[in-house]
Amino acid sequence: MALGAVLIVLWSYLAAYRVGEPLWITAPVFALLAAACLYTGQAHRQYIGRYPSARILASGFIAWAGLLLLFPFVDRSPVAQALFYLSSAILAAGITLGMLAQVLEWARAENESLKDEFNKGMASRRLLEQEVHDSEQKYRALFEMASDAMFVVDLETLEIQEVNQSAVKLSGRAADKLLRRRITDLCPELIATGASLLGHKRMFDAMLEAGREFTLVRADGARVQCEGSATLVEYHQRPFVQLCVREITERKQIEKQLRQVEKLSALGRLIAGVAHELNNPLAVIMGYAQLLVRQRDSHRPPNGEIEKILHESERAAKIVRSLLTFARSGEPQLQAMDLNSVVATVLDTREEIFRTEQIRVQRLLAPHLPRPMADSAQIEQVLTNLITNAVQAMSQQTSARLLTVATAQAGNVLRCSVADNGSGIPPEILGRIFDPFFTTKAPGQSTGLGLSICHGILEDHNGRIWAESRLGQGTTFFFELPVVEYPVPAPPSTAIPPPAAAAQGHILIVDDEPGIREVFREVLSSLGYQITTASNGREALEQMAHAHYDLIFSDLCMPEMGGETFYTAVQMADANLADRIIFVTGDTVSANSRSFLEATGNRWLSKPFNIAELERLVAETLAGTTAPASSR
Repeated sequence: MALGAVLIVLWSYLAAYRVGEPLWITAPVFALLAAACLYTGQAHRQYIGRYPSARILASGFIAWAGLLLLFPFVDRSPVAQALFYLSSAILAAGITLGMLAQVLEWARAENESLKDEFNKGMASRRLLEQEVHDSEQKYRALFEMASDAMFVVDLETLEIQEVNQSAVKLSGRAADKLLRRRITDLCPELIATGASLLGHKRMFDAMLEAGREFTLVRADGARVQCEGSATLVEYHQRPFVQLCVREITERKQIEKQLRQVEKLSALGRLIAGVAHELNNPLAVIMGYAQLLVRQRDSHRPPNGEIEKILHESERAAKIVRSLLTFARSGEPQLQAMDLNSVVATVLDTREEIFRTEQIRVQRLLAPHLPRPMADSAQIEQVLTNLITNAVQAMSQQTSARLLTVATAQAGNVLRCSVADNGSGIPPEILGRIFDPFFTTKAPGQSTGLGLSICHGILEDHNGRIWAESRLGQGTTFFFELPVVEYPVPAPPSTAIPPPAAAAQGHILIVDDEPGIREVFREVLSSLGYQITTASNGREALEQMAHAHYDLIFSDLCMPEMGGETFYTAVQMADANLADRIIFVTGDTVSANSRSFLEATGNRWLSKPFNIAELERLVAETLAGTTAPASSR
């Protein structure tokens, strides 16, 4: 258009001042118009495939371009002029109709495009609706099949709007009996802090905070301990709370099993420290007591002092044997218990730890305490756990370490306290220390069940346990046991068998305890045997290099060379003599000792032992008679 305008202006100037012939004046103008029509026709040709009207427009504009080129040369007669204008009108009418047709075709195409977009939108909407439906079905399936009880509660009215099958089972009520029922009827511990939505939300948060237990009342009136969580959701464009509730009875059973595992672990640790250390002096006491009974003047009436010594020694020996019942399952085995004796036993068995950790132990045990009915093994477990925690609390302390254990009577209960001067417990976690699996120790160092187990034991005994602590000043744990009257049983009588007949033979006694060696010497030399003693396996091998022995008694646990190594050395030198080694041990309940004794097949004596049993075992071994592999 710009080029055409410039050409028209230039040609107007030339036509006015330079060209005088009319033909040459009009011919370029019509040529320019013809070129414009020809260009327009060519432009419409590219749309012939999309729009049928484009063919009419292209043909019309091209024909019009040819007519315009001929116009300057047309004869000026009226007939010629009329034919030219008639042809121009016909072409203009055709172009007009083509344009109208093209507009309609464009409108129809746009309509089809909009229709396609609409159909795509509807298809997308149907797809979204299907996805929403599928999601709702999945949620409904998860809701109905969840193992936890699910309650959807109106936050404003506190009415239950939806429940799943687990909720029906947990509450003991049919679904129609739960719907529209207030949640406070099932959970009496729910106490609203206000009638507002925020007050109700705080009520749920307070009852369902992490680690807290609450009670749910079933249809039959039974109360079930539960725990759960609350989630704020939108339901029918209103605020609701979805409660996820689970019964913790099964978890309580698991805790009980874990308590059993911990008891077994504690048993292994206690056996190693108590059995050997306690059985050695008991064997000496009981051995000499039995010798005194045999040496007593038969014409004097027995005054019972020796029998009392034997009886009390046997009671002390039961302390070790009672450790075997420490790992038993079931309810507490209630018997009259001396609390001070239990405290002393636990402290004595941990003396080595106190020395290693440089802890000074202060015992404040009140005398003449009544004896409560309790399971002594479980109370020992409580004390062991509390003392272990106290030792660990002071392990990083550089100043003097003090452990104080006290007992006292407070009305109709006995109270025991375990206090340390460690770093203390922060106030924010003091209320959670008895929660199951709660621990502040690094992963792998604690199960988080120790104090929870102690709490359960005291509950089983109708007692209680609590703690008081100040940061930087230490912690004190208290537990109480109710005092119950009980009849005192009469002590059983101890009968001592008569001495064995005289015999001959050379016997080697190998034991690191001088008292044990002397008891063996007294008993066996009185029967006519020749006795030689050694304090360990190495010394015994030196004795064997210079003398022949018919029988050997050997302790299992000795310094320098223990019983197992000594047995191996003797077996390599003299297999027959190795078969006549009788082992003496106070540690036969340990797995290693058991395995060794069963592998050798040799006889063994458990400390403390009976003199008559010792004599019988010697006689049978020297005589070559067949006897069981163990004497007990």
